[in-house]
Amino acid sequence: MGFSSQHPAKLWLTALLFLLCILLAVNYGELKTAADIDWMDILGEGSSLAVVLAWLLLVLYSRPAGPVTNGLYVGSLLLVLSYQLNLLDEFFQYPDSHRLLSWLESIPAPVGMLILTLGLIGWHKEQAFINRQLASRELHLRHYQLLDPLTKLYKPEYLLAVLKRELELQQQHQQPFCLALVDISQFSRFNREQGMAAADLLLQQLSELTLLQFRSGDLVCRYSGDKFVILMPQSNQAIAQSLLQNASRELTTYLPTQLHWTITEITAMQHVTQPQRLLSQLWQQLQRQKQQKTLWSLV
Repeated sequence: MGFSSQHPAKLWLTALLFLLCILLAVNYGELKTAADIDWMDILGEGSSLAVVLAWLLLVLYSRPAGPVTNGLYVGSLLLVLSYQLNLLDEFFQYPDSHRLLSWLESIPAPVGMLILTLGLIGWHKEQAFINRQLASRELHLRHYQLLDPLTKLYKPEYLLAVLKRELELQQQHQQPFCLALVDISQFSRFNREQGMAAADLLLQQLSELTLLQFRSGDLVCRYSGDKFVILMPQSNQAIAQSLLQNASRELTTYLPTQLHWTITEITAMQHVTQPQRLLSQLWQQLQRQKQQKTLWSLV
């Protein structure tokens, strides 16, 4: 993530206001003589300006767009402008009749500190939320028994735990997510004809290829035998359908068998709170689909 691509408008605005302050000082002020310049003040005020400017650039470099980032940026920008004008008056003498630069030097600093403080509070709340999520994930990752030994995917126990958390977050933030269930067509017959080693290899290949087809934030689990569940957070039906169509096209190219897919979108309006009930509904949809002899469906 770089600020040049994330926040181009904010960078241009910062440069424009920075230049504007210089033009105001040159236009309204008169350059001081070397004897009138206090270089110790310049060192102190210049250092303060450099630090605040570094804060601003660090915010733009490290954070995505959003209200918290906007608060941190506006607060830092006001401090930059105030400190810049404070530094410029060490080089320029302003006439008493012009009070604009004095006001611009004094007023932005306290306002900027207030906005920056509110932004830091928002950042703290974000980080606390992220820490809770990371702690929850770490708790599950510590247990190696939650990994399927053959496919190295997560087992249903992990899926249920993550699904429960997603349902809680979805109720709070009103963001839909999608679940997909994939089944290998006539896997038991393939196992009988090709042998257990070939069947295990097929499951491993399906697992590896499925992981490659979905996003890093999606969760792929081995649900039971030849059935896999894909959890796609913050995704509606259109996004999930596009992902599944691409995955189905790629997987059927490399695998020596057909796949059955079914997918459902979960929204806050459905008031679903039990992960097991949700998976049971998905399972029933897949069975109906197989009876109708369709390869995949979107519900």
